[in-house]
Amino acid sequence: MEIDRKLVAELAVSAISVVLFVGAAYVVSQNYAIPGNGAGNGSVSPALQPEGGLAMVGVIGLFVLLMAVAGLIMYRADFDGE
Repeated sequence: MEIDRKLVAELAVSAISVVLFVGAAYVVSQNYAIPGNGAGNGSVSPALQPEGGLAMVGVIGLFVLLMAVAGLIMYRADFDGE
């Protein structure tokens, strides 16, 4: 299988987007976690404050928008022309 510039660019954009999404979700979960919720042994799942839920929906929406814009840019990019 031959790896061309387009495939490398698609993989890089996808990997960066996923890392940004996971990082943003981590930041939201750390900033909006309900204090004292969780036994520390994994038996109780962590919970978010109501504002944290809205922030998480915003993170998901921004991820979807980012992927749509990245897909449009990748579609229009000319990788064969030098």
